[in-house]
Parts: sequence; structure tokens; C-alpha cells
Amino acid sequence: MFKEELIPFEPSQDRLRRDIRFLTGLLTEVIREQEGEELLLKIEEIRTLAQEIRVQGNPLLIESQKKLIASLDLNECYKVARAFTIYFQMVNIAEEVQRIRRLRDYERSPEVFQEMSLRKLFKDLIEEGYTPQEILDFIGQCDITPVLTAHPTEAKRRTVLDHLFSISGQLIQLDREDPTIVEKESLTKRIKETIEILWQTCELRSRKVEVLDEVDQTLYFFDRTIISLLANVHDKIRREFIRLGVSASQDIDPFIHFGSWVGADRDGNPNVTPAVTVTTAKKQRRLIIKFYLLSIENCIRKFSQSIDLAHVSKKLLDSLELDKKAFPEFAQGLERYENAEIYRKKFSFIYRKLEYVLSGKKGRYLNADEFIADLVTIQESLQKNRGVITSEGDLKRLIVQAKAFRFHLARLDFRDHAQKVHTTIKELLGGQALEAPFLINKIAAGERRQGSVSSLAAKDILAQFKAFRQLKEFFDADIVGSYILSMTQSSTDILALMYLAKNEGLIHVAHKRVKKTSIGLVPLFETIQVLQNCHQIMEELFSIGLYRSYLKARDDVQEIMLGYSDSSKDGGYLAANWHLYQAQKNLYKTARKFGVKIKFFHGKGGTIDRGGGESHRAILGQPYSAVGGRIKMTEQGEVVSQKYANPVVAKRNIEQLITAVAWTNLVTNLEIKKDPKLDAWEADMVRLSHDAYLSYRRLVVETPGFLEFYHQATPIEILKITKIGSRPAARSADITIDQLRAIPWVFSWLQSRYIVSAWYGAGHALKKYIDESPKALDVLRKMYRQWPFFTSIIHNLQISLAKTDLYIARLYSDVVPNEELRKKIHEDIEQEHQAAVECVLLISEQNELLDYHTVLQDSIKVRNPYVDPLNYIQVRFMQEKGQISHAIMTDAKRAKIDEILLLTVNGIAAGMKSTG
Repeated sequence: MFKEELIPFEPSQDRLRRDIRFLTGLLTEVIREQEGEELLLKIEEIRTLAQEIRVQGNPLLIESQKKLIASLDLNECYKVARAFTIYFQMVNIAEEVQRIRRLRDYERSPEVFQEMSLRKLFKDLIEEGYTPQEILDFIGQCDITPVLTAHPTEAKRRTVLDHLFSISGQLIQLDREDPTIVEKESLTKRIKETIEILWQTCELRSRKVEVLDEVDQTLYFFDRTIISLLANVHDKIRREFIRLGVSASQDIDPFIHFGSWVGADRDGNPNVTPAVTVTTAKKQRRLIIKFYLLSIENCIRKFSQSIDLAHVSKKLLDSLELDKKAFPEFAQGLERYENAEIYRKKFSFIYRKLEYVLSGKKGRYLNADEFIADLVTIQESLQKNRGVITSEGDLKRLIVQAKAFRFHLARLDFRDHAQKVHTTIKELLGGQALEAPFLINKIAAGERRQGSVSSLAAKDILAQFKAFRQLKEFFDADIVGSYILSMTQSSTDILALMYLAKNEGLIHVAHKRVKKTSIGLVPLFETIQVLQNCHQIMEELFSIGLYRSYLKARDDVQEIMLGYSDSSKDGGYLAANWHLYQAQKNLYKTARKFGVKIKFFHGKGGTIDRGGGESHRAILGQPYSAVGGRIKMTEQGEVVSQKYANPVVAKRNIEQLITAVAWTNLVTNLEIKKDPKLDAWEADMVRLSHDAYLSYRRLVVETPGFLEFYHQATPIEILKITKIGSRPAARSADITIDQLRAIPWVFSWLQSRYIVSAWYGAGHALKKYIDESPKALDVLRKMYRQWPFFTSIIHNLQISLAKTDLYIARLYSDVVPNEELRKKIHEDIEQEHQAAVECVLLISEQNELLDYHTVLQDSIKVRNPYVDPLNYIQVRFMQEKGQISHAIMTDAKRAKIDEILLLTVNGIAAGMKSTG
């Protein structure tokens, strides 16, 4: 059915070719066995036509494909869509296994230095003149926080993910060099069995995802890879430093800590309530404590050393006596075991105290520090008594994990909209409450006001702050960290937040100064206009003595979140990225003037137009993105499973992140600041950004009928009925560009293959710049070769332009009934795409897009003919839904059409390897 010879591979990719042929061959067998030869022939005919259209571009072939798709009945359409969807899932598995294979090849070849690896980083930094100790000191001070979010862009069900992970794991086992014939046959049979089950498993959820479902989905990845991941990364860093001659006794605490918005992010999601957040905290604690219990159970089995053969420390013996007094009955029960095995006894008491953490019984650990102290006591005893190797094994890993995850697993951030905070403050304090002097006086007064509010929004905000405080008091001081204020537009917004925090006892004021605080107040800047002015907003705050005292109570660190998704939706990709660059630079300078340390929180999505792409390369291109080694970033939607489903890939992702942070701070920043051309390049970017912004806004805001075109020529209406997330598609019932969320905005353009949100405006700006001066093109070429920021911009534009497919997009525009409207907008997009492609090729001096990245270039070309049929099916039923009155369509038919449409959403997402 799916002919492997259509997939071009380099000789080094023979094993990838073999895996794709193997998996898709098994899929073909399953479909033949389940559905018969007739369906297979129809699938092959559709695929062959799609391939011929790509080669010839013949309008007659396009019409033939439309007729063939139209001739299928509903059940056939559903099965064809499933076949292509599962095909992409098999290809994606093969590609991931190939990536794992190559990563392991590097690990087996110590003489080969892989790009963006820790080993190459340390080698290059030493060549730059840094000593191993200086590198260790910098790494030790880093503060890197990936934050998992529940944005609804993971289209696959958890059940489907489980099956895909199972196939992946079996394929990896099959790749071993020494499997026997029986083992090969057994693994092949198990893979085919899983594909058969997958074929009989519904791709679509039967009910809307709820918040706690998203919590469970997120915890699945912590349990699957992330908890072990940090210990593995820490161990690798330590081994690399020992190899460089740093003493093994010198160590660093974990500097990577995971956060989560899942179950705590309220902005636009009324389903996230204080009760849901409390349940989330309980689930997180239960998962990490159960992990510790399992680890301690393993230690009880393993640590059989006898005091008759190896001494233990007095500190350990003393701690054991305290445990016996706290748990006399339990201690008595332990007497029937070997009394000389002191470590086992200590681990047994640790196990009991951890159990009591879950049940809340007296004698439990009151915090993670007590647990860590017990583990360190054992480690120190081993080190002093001929147990150095043992102290550096599983016990060391557990100590690292305990320090990283403590008793909360991942720190939760609260987030909500500034407008809700405004409403709350006005109801509490009256109309003048949103004036800065008034709020400062109220905060400085010290007393807590017990006021009442009437609106649901205000009641919810007050309940949030109460929940924030209770979580810290009754769970763990680390369970919640910051309150992020969406759409922050003034310093007064943060002062309003500060008042609410003080009023709930999260900020303590005495003598008009903040003495203690247990909450981070984080502005979120996310529109072009606010990005231009955000440094002024922070300067106003830093100039307020009361606020400055608040920062002193937080070690002078100010966290600031930057919104990539909304800024890109607001002004287009090029303008948004330039304003984000400028914002970081201006905020850094402002903070430095006031002696404040900035920690940027990058609100990135999975796609390029939502700040996605390769995070480590983005850091290299943004010199202020991780100042001082401090950085926080969201990991959203399908990105979570792509990065954290497999432990090898997950470790590589974290390694690249560390490498980018270190190299940017220790090398790139210094080089860029010394470059005399930078000022001129930045001035050029101001012009390019301005022109790109105007061009983008002309299309999406000023073009009459654009919203009508958008709603009819993209599957945005389908996305409203998806069950892949708990969050509504828009912040309010009024569907405007401003109210529509960035995720469905990007998702819908991606599905229709226009992807305008990732490149539109850039072509106009670049062409205008090039046409104005004969030397302009040379300037842009130098910027591309020598400025990491502009290199990243051009590379990301190439990826987006290459994935854009206006042949398929025209099928979607044909759904729009208004011929004049669809013709005008499609032609505008077509002209802008052509201009962008021409300019990018001129600047990068390439013949084709992605000549610098041939693997991705080939992958896109190969995938297109297999994605196209899914687009044809999606367009067919978008048209049918628009043309046939709901009154004359049976409920069963409407449900089946919706099911097919939703399946095409999943399939296209799998084929494009992206959703939103």
C-alpha cells in the first residue's frame, strides 16, 4: 500500500528506510486482514494520484482526486483517513527510533563531539579560555525551569500514545544486534498485534477532556521519563567534569526544576477552580512520594552491609535512636531482622515516615529537607566507612531527585487575566483603586482588609489567592511559586496584584517595607504595543520603594513572562520576534540600572509562529533570553510528548538547553556586544519589523471580510468541537482576532496549509528593504551569516514557507462561497508567499528552501503526498457541512461527518508533526 521506494534516504539512513518499510508493511497486512483488498486498492489509488499531482501539478488530476474522494461513502472515508493517520504514526515512530539510534552512536564514540552536547560545550569553552572550575561555577548557578502546560495541542489520546510507545519500545528491542530468530519473530508478532489493536481503537475521545484528565496526562510524562531524567543529566554533567579533572568531591545541586501550569492556569479556562488546583497538588505529591517509596524499597533490599564488616557513623546511629523513639512499635517489629544491618533499618524508618506523609499521620516528614537530611546522613556514613562507590550510586541519584522534586514534584504557577484583577480591586476598594498612589498607600498600610465582592470574577480571584496561601501552608512551601498576570499593560496592574497578595497574607509589610513574601508577582507582556513599552512599566515599578523592598525579599530577582503566541497573532512572526528581542534587551538594561536580576519566562508554543522550533537555537539567537543562566519556558501540547516520551530524546533535549544557556552567557553575548555592526543591524530590523507589521495587519485586520474568509477557509469551526483540551477556543463569545486564542488560530492555519501566522509580512518587508538600495542584499546576507538572531529568523521562515502549501490551501479557499473575497485574499497570500520565498533564497544564497537542512527538506517533500488525501477529505466534509442544512441531515450522519473531520485533524497533525 505505502511504497517505501517513494521515500528518499541517504545511505546512512538505510536503517530508517528498513523500519518504515517494516512498520508500514505490517500496517498494510493488518488493513488487508481487517478490511479486505478492495479498501487497500482504493487507498493505493488515492495515494498514487496524490503523488502524480505533486509531480505534474495537472488540474485534471486534481479534479480526478476530488471525484475519487467524493465517491467514497462515509465509512470508506473514515477508514481511508485512519489508514493515512496511522501511516504517519508509524513513520514518526521510525524517525524517533532513528534519532535514538544516532544519539546512542555518539555516546558509543567518545572521540566524536556531537554538536550541542555537554562534552563539546566543555571542550569549546576550554578552548575559549575558561577553566573547568569556572565552567562548573557557572553551571552551578544556573536556574533552568521547563514548565509543562495543558494547551490543547496534543491531538492523540493517552490510549493511542500508549500503543505507539509500545510499538516504539518493541522496535528498539528489535534493533538490537543479537536477537535470536525466536526473539525476532516474537517481537514482530507483538508489534503487529499492537497495530491490530490500534486499528480497532478509536482515535477520538468520546468526551471532552477535563482539567484533571490533563493533569493525569502531564503526570504520565513525569512518571515515564522526567523524574529519572534529571538524575541522568546530573550524573552526565558530573562525569564530564571529573573527566576534565574536577575533584569528584565537588558537586552542584540540581539546577533544573520542572514547573507546571496544568490544573493551575486559569486564564480563559473557567474549569480550573481552586478545588481542581488542590486536587492537582495532591496528585503531584502522591506520584513523587510513591516514587520515593519504591526507591527506598529497592534500597532496603540492596543495602545489606553489616556493621560487623563495615562501620557506620555515630550520626547515623544517633538518628536511628531518634527513629526508634518516634516509632517504638515499628522498631520492635524490625528486631526480628538482622540487627547488624544498620542501613536497612534506617531505610525502613525512612519508608515509614514517607508513608505517613501521604496519610498525614504524626511522625511523618514535615518537609522534604528532613527526608533529604536522612539520605545525606546515610551517604556520609558510607563515604566515611569504605562505601564511597555505593554512596555515588542509586543513593546519590535519589538525593538528586529529592532535591529537584522535593515533595511537590513540579511547582505550580497561577495565571489569570488582568481584567479580572481590575474588577476585584474596584469592588474591594472603589473606583479610584486603580491609581498607583492610592494602591501604594493601601499596600504600605499593612493591615488586611476584609471586604466583600459581588461579581463571579472577583469572587474567583479572591478564592485563588486563598487557595495559593492554603497550598503553601498545608502542602509544601514550594508547591506554588508565582502568580502570572496575563495582558499586563501598566505598573498599576502589578500593584493591584501586590495588594491582593498582601491582603491574603502572602506579602508581609512593616514600616512601609516588605519584610517577607511567599509569592512571585509576574507580569505577562504579550502584544506588540506592550512589548514596546514594557521596560517603562518595569522602570515605574522598580522606582517604587515599596516594590523594590518586595524584590529584596526575593533575592532581587524579578521574573517576567513574554508571550510569543499572542504577540505573533497580533503583529505577525517577524515583527513579534523583533519586538521580543528588543523587549528582552530593554528589560535587561532597566533591571541592571536598578540592581535587579531578571529571569525571563518564555511563553512558547510548539510551532514557529508561537515561539516554537528548536528552543536551544532560539536561546543562541536571543542574547538576553537566559541572563545569568536564569530561564523559564513553557513546553506545550504535542511538544511534551515529542521531547519527553523517550528518555534518550529527553536527555538530549535537556542537554541542548543547558549547552545553549551556557554558550550564550559565556561566549555569544560577549562576541555580539563587541560587534560594531550590531547597532546598524538592529536599526535595519526596526525598519523590517515595522513594514512586516503593517503588511500583516493590512491582511488580518484591515482587509474587509477577512474574518469571514478565515472562518470558512480554515477548519476553525471543526476545532471548536474537538475534545483535545479543557480550555475554550476563545476568551469570550465575541469571536474577533483579539478574542480568539493563539492556539486555535495557529492550529487552523496549519491544518489548511496556509500557515500565514508564521511568515506573512516578512516577504513584503524584505523585498521593500532589498529594492531600496543596491547594497541592501549584501547587508542582509552578512546579517544572516554573522548575527545568530537573524540566522534564526531566516531559518524559521524557511521551515514555515516550506511547510506552506498553496496548492492544498486553494482547496480550502474554494470552500468560501464569496468568489470575490476568496480570490482576493488567496491571491494576496500567494503573492506574499512568493515574495518571501524569493527574498529568503536570495539572502541565504540557496537554490531551494531548506538546502541547509536536507533531512527536513526531504521529509516535507515525502510527507506531502500522504497528507494531501487527508486535506481533500477534510475539505469535502467542510463543504458538506456548510451546504447541507442541519435540519435535513440526520443526527447519525452529522455525527459521522464530525468524526471524520476530527480524525483528519489528528491525521494532518501527525503528518505535519505539529498542531498548534
